[in-house]
Amino acid sequence: MGWLIGPTLFSLLLAFLAVKLFEYVFPGVMGWLGSVARFGVFIITWTTVTVVAGMHGFTGKVRQLRQAIGEGK
Repeated sequence: MGWLIGPTLFSLLLAFLAVKLFEYVFPGVMGWLGSVARFGVFIITWTTVTVVAGMHGFTGKVRQLRQAIGEGK
């Protein structure tokens, strides 16, 4: 379960920081447009960080598998 908690918390933190940066850069965006934009920034950041972390883990597992197969020959 530890493999899930670290990337999840990291994604949450970066998504929160991205929303704060968006609010800093565009302070006048309010109302429903601002809410939709903040939600979009949060979701895009969360998804991007999660995919990058997942691909990093997947690449590591593939590399381990290739090494194990290479040693078996």
